[in-house]
Amino acid sequence: MSAPVLWWLKKDFRLADNPALMAALDAGETVLPVFLFEPALLEAEETSAFHVAAWCEALTDLRQRIPVLCLRGDAPEALERLRDATGFAEMHSHEEVGSSVTFERDKAVAAWARVSGVAWHEHRQTAVFRGGLDRNKRSALWNGFMKETPLAAPGDADLARIVVSPQAEALQMAEPLAPEAFGHPLADAQAELRQPVSETAAHDTLTDFLTARGKCYSGGISSPNLAFVCGSRLSVHLAWGTLTGRQAYAATLARIAEVKGIESPEAKQWSKSLRSFKSRLHWRDHFIQRLESEPQMEFTPLNPAYEDLPAPGDEHLDAWLEGRTGWPLVDACMRCAAQTGFLNFRMRAMVTSAAVHSLRIDWRKTLYPTARLWADYEPGIHIAQTQMQAGVVGINQLRVYSPNKQLSDHDPEAEFVQRWVPELADTPPEAILKHHERPLADYPAPLVDWWANSKEMKADYYAIKGTPEAKAHAERVYERHGSRRHASSRTWKSNVGRVSKKTGPAKTKKATLPHSLPLFPDE
Repeated sequence: MSAPVLWWLKKDFRLADNPALMAALDAGETVLPVFLFEPALLEAEETSAFHVAAWCEALTDLRQRIPVLCLRGDAPEALERLRDATGFAEMHSHEEVGSSVTFERDKAVAAWARVSGVAWHEHRQTAVFRGGLDRNKRSALWNGFMKETPLAAPGDADLARIVVSPQAEALQMAEPLAPEAFGHPLADAQAELRQPVSETAAHDTLTDFLTARGKCYSGGISSPNLAFVCGSRLSVHLAWGTLTGRQAYAATLARIAEVKGIESPEAKQWSKSLRSFKSRLHWRDHFIQRLESEPQMEFTPLNPAYEDLPAPGDEHLDAWLEGRTGWPLVDACMRCAAQTGFLNFRMRAMVTSAAVHSLRIDWRKTLYPTARLWADYEPGIHIAQTQMQAGVVGINQLRVYSPNKQLSDHDPEAEFVQRWVPELADTPPEAILKHHERPLADYPAPLVDWWANSKEMKADYYAIKGTPEAKAHAERVYERHGSRRHASSRTWKSNVGRVSKKTGPAKTKKATLPHSLPLFPDE
């Protein structure tokens, strides 16, 4: 028998709509699937038990249908062991847009493949494009990719050609597929409350959203209470590749067609929600494209003028992460995220604002700790949105979220706060909402004066924004990363850096990227 073609699974734990798998099947008589538990990833600052649990669960589900070889070791070394055992000379995987850890890993694998004579082919699985992308052409490229019919899962005859030979099986790792086996045990609450991640769960979740829960998407996703139900809850599946954006897009278009023309309040609500969700699938790839085009944004602001934005210190970082800020909604959000791995976008924006704008923590100090909180961690979205909410992109309107206003707007009965901050469970909601006026007996006062600190931060921010340097960099950021979808995106230039002598920073027109856009498509 000839040597197998290798299918290197990364963040594509699925059989359907998997270009890398289908290319491998087309290329060889047999296909050998392999997933690597890499020490560099397991030990990375961004990795948490939520992530490792997703790998393990998705692999377990996949193994119900095909054999998958699991190896432990850094990629070049593990792949070399496998090549020695099986003689494979061709490898297929998807194009990954990840943090510096996976970027450096992929460069090392590319170097190894060249030296070893292995032909490594990478395949696009999202509408994110490599190379010198012209942003003016991106929308057409995105539509062209997303409107292609998703690939069907391999048939039985092809599935029978996916095998793990005895030579490869001899390398199978001994560890069970459980996060604790890799140094990332789940706490009891996390194991109970985290969202299941598998191709099976992904399709169940998509169907449930499009036929039942999704009607309340528009209007429900800003609430930390309602978002658990009204949100699509697909972000975790899109992040780990148990579902593709193209699959979600095709199913959404089909559902929009079903409700089109039906004259009823329910159909109108469905239409509004579905179209809102569809647009967020576009924005998802828009943000990931930023990291693909500019990987150094993990470490530096897209607009380098904001490198000089003062961040007095990180003495409050631990208190913020642990939900001990004295702002009830911020604390509830951080504790909720730590136990469930989920938080809706508006609350993610608010807690980032609280850290960077009010506690004056450098946005980079928040990046990896919050990456560990999100079960749906997608580096491109996470890094881009952290910068955007911090204000260091420079082409968006600065949004400084008031924890008190967000509490009264989105948790007026304090249900969310009372659930996740148990020391306030018996406190009357009206007292929680007025905590900034009358301190609560069993709850600490805020770490800082939100109003004073935010005012100081805005003064620092607009002092930079009005400089010629910041304006020049903003021009470059827009040309390289700005949206071209809406006419309003072309009006930002007239507002960048405007500062009124009488009233201070001028209010800008609608920014390139509206502040309400999602961190994840289910927000």
